[in-house]
Amino acid sequence: MDEYGLRGAAAYPIFGSGVWLSGLSSGEFRDWRQDYLCTLIYGFYLEYNLDALGTPQCNHFIRDLSCLWNVPGLPAELHARRTHLLAEMTYVDVKRRSEASLRSIPTTGLSAWVFKDRDLWRDFKACDSSMFGHYLSCVPGDIGRDDLMLTGMTQDWADIGPDLRNGECAQSVLTLTRGSLSTAALVECYERTVWMLNALLTPEAGVQRTRFALMIVIMDINVWNSCAHRHDIWRYFMLGAEACAQARDRDLYKSCQLADCYSSDFEPTLPQGSSRVTVRRRPLPYSVVVAGRSFSGTIDLHTVVADAVESGLFPRAFVEYQYVIPKLYERKALTPSEFISHMDGFYCEQHAILMRAAHEADFSEAFATALILFVMEQWWFGINLAIGLGSLIEAQPGHTANDRVYQDR
Repeated sequence: MDEYGLRGAAAYPIFGSGVWLSGLSSGEFRDWRQDYLCTLIYGFYLEYNLDALGTPQCNHFIRDLSCLWNVPGLPAELHARRTHLLAEMTYVDVKRRSEASLRSIPTTGLSAWVFKDRDLWRDFKACDSSMFGHYLSCVPGDIGRDDLMLTGMTQDWADIGPDLRNGECAQSVLTLTRGSLSTAALVECYERTVWMLNALLTPEAGVQRTRFALMIVIMDINVWNSCAHRHDIWRYFMLGAEACAQARDRDLYKSCQLADCYSSDFEPTLPQGSSRVTVRRRPLPYSVVVAGRSFSGTIDLHTVVADAVESGLFPRAFVEYQYVIPKLYERKALTPSEFISHMDGFYCEQHAILMRAAHEADFSEAFATALILFVMEQWWFGINLAIGLGSLIEAQPGHTANDRVYQDR
């Protein structure tokens, strides 16, 4: 934090990864306009977390942000993006009020609020995505709305347990399983989540140019979860790691939109046709020390990721922390206590390593592409299914998924 002069709320990891990666790596512009877009996203993250920062009385905050963003001579497109963010903040405030009223009918952790209609839920989740500053960069129509929805859906995989216990409205996974928590239903939903993420890729598992801006935002959600400690994702993973194999037993390489894999009333369906992604991988050497023990070998990763690591563009230590060590644990090479002690002891350092690498690469498209495809490797490995199942076992009520409580002020 001292290195980059971050003070106050800016020093919270919850802002660090979300703002810099989502704002500067999305690549909509190549000049100061990208910096302006970053201020929009920063403002949203700040407002979204005012309750967590302990200042719910800041009732002039939206007005002040609006003044801050009212730059003289602002181009029309940035005016539109600014308007989108202000509308987003109004939406979230209404959502807070709605959730407050729903809490008068407690779910007790045994039932969940879900939508009846697929497209209505999709548009609700798109509005709830927090990424309306990127709205003009979306592909038009349902495809763009699907992409915005996926930013919220990827987040919800780390939130299943906390959301269930806190009565969260429109939890994506619970909506798509129609409230079922059976392992079969969750694995089926996970498989379709990955299919929808694959739809932003080319058949050769590159990133589609027209969907790049949203893809970095979607994948950044996973980075944010692992850095902010708003979620205890590695404890969740520790508890649910055996589910990774169940994910890999499914076909995780189909590619389709929401309407191709769910009917309008959320019945799981199979996509027509055979759109798929083919991932070219190659071995990448690793060497890690966990609990005083050394482990070395190779892992197969997307060639773009492996090339980026070996060229020094993408940090090897981040790959080893986020992928190699979880894989060692899943293979039972580490005990639960060894795994969680290591992950808890180094998560702040990993956040700093990634941020420094991003700055050194000037948030380039090559760096962002490597990050996107690395996070996709985590999805194909099954890490996020394990996190979701683990969250159902050990979520801490009052500490997660309950940081935006509406207060009448």
